[in-house]
Amino acid sequence: MKKLTVLLVLIFSSNFLLAQEPNTTHALQITVNNFENLKGKLQVCLTDKKEDFLKQCEYTKVVNVTDNTISLEIANIKTGIYSISVFHDENNNGVLDTKYFFKMPSEPYGFSNNPSARFGPPSFEKCTFLIDKDKQISIELK
Repeated sequence: MKKLTVLLVLIFSSNFLLAQEPNTTHALQITVNNFENLKGKLQVCLTDKKEDFLKQCEYTKVVNVTDNTISLEIANIKTGIYSISVFHDENNNGVLDTKYFFKMPSEPYGFSNNPSARFGPPSFEKCTFLIDKDKQISIELK
């Protein structure tokens, strides 16, 4: 009887452990279009926190601009709701340069979902998308 109890406990615990979702990660393939020149680098920021949007990045990537369209991959992303901001750092200074009193960007920029940004940057919510499997997105520079 003792062996049967131990066997049943082992069977139920192994079923419980197998039913748990594994700690999976995903890859995000990003294509950025409309580069006007081949100077500088593309700065990519992926975040899952509204309070970090346009401030800090959960995942970052910096790549040389070598073509009018750049494709890159960010790997090992946890399942979640994310937002991306990108900019073409034409002068390699690591920041999005602005002009005029209203701090309008003087370097090309873009966001996931390609929302309008006429009167300031879009909200985190307008740029969000779900990553629950490997995914591909396209961003148009403005």
